[in-house]
Amino acid sequence: MTKITDEFVIRGNHIKNRIVMPPMVTFSFHGENGSYYGKQHIEHYTKRAKGGAGLIIVQATSVFGAVDSTGSWSAGDIAALKQIATNCHEYGATIMMQLSCGNMDINELSAEEIHSMQMNMKRAAIRACEMDFDGVEYHFAHGFTLCKFLDASYNRRADQYGGDALNRARVLTQILPEIRNNTRRNFIVSVRMGECLPESKDGIEAAKTFEKAGIDLLHISFGMQPPTNPVPEGFICSPITYSGCKIKKEVKIPVIAVNEIRTEEQVRFLIENDYVDFAAVGRGMLADPEFANHVINSEPVNMCLGCERCFWFSDHTLCPARNRCTESSVNPD
Repeated sequence: MTKITDEFVIRGNHIKNRIVMPPMVTFSFHGENGSYYGKQHIEHYTKRAKGGAGLIIVQATSVFGAVDSTGSWSAGDIAALKQIATNCHEYGATIMMQLSCGNMDINELSAEEIHSMQMNMKRAAIRACEMDFDGVEYHFAHGFTLCKFLDASYNRRADQYGGDALNRARVLTQILPEIRNNTRRNFIVSVRMGECLPESKDGIEAAKTFEKAGIDLLHISFGMQPPTNPVPEGFICSPITYSGCKIKKEVKIPVIAVNEIRTEEQVRFLIENDYVDFAAVGRGMLADPEFANHVINSEPVNMCLGCERCFWFSDHTLCPARNRCTESSVNPD
């Protein structure tokens, strides 16, 4: 039986356990002197690394500006991101960065605009490697730009970036060899994507296409819309989480499942039954920075209360679970 404390090796990176902190944008955090990233972000990720997370994926960072050092790639941002990587490594966590291409209509993009975007995608990965991140995750989920390329119903392009799954994934697979040639041999390249693109068969085909191209890790969330299919009897997680389990059956590379995983029972259920290789705990880890350590040691977790609209997307100081931490030994953000 697989245990949540079992190590998993990806391209020589020894991920110490099966609990992942997925990328979650903290909109109420701010950097210093005009930078996006700063002390709040450093403290935020450091606490989750100290709290035992095996793999941490830093929130979505726009690739645009990577080529010319603007946007989130300014000197101040790079200094903060380097510190995040250093601090997380000190606590034994593997650290990756999610890369986003915004939210554009891909059917209106010219070939030249796609090429420019790809140059930023490639340069962002190289710069993440230079900052000592262990890898990057390209954000092909949640209806954003890259997701639109992947979705068989949305993508109406008649060129090399539209049509079959091979073409729809080409925006990344085309530049993957250049990323490999310009990063460390153990640098992880991952994709976050959905199962239903729009049908399950489309997601499975896309997953296999990425696997064949050499992608190291798949993080399964949802595509243009969340799945609504019922889960099997006895499955104690959400339909989105079950999407990860379905993709896991179709590929040989490791898979992360995510969505509303908030309890020790759910984490153990997914890992010990070999549904997936990793369980990503989002809001649960926002509510309890020590979530991973608490679960590993079978200690009480400071539970996320499941607010309809998570306060971390607007003002994290209003999170009722976070504020409950002030009355315990846990030091909240």
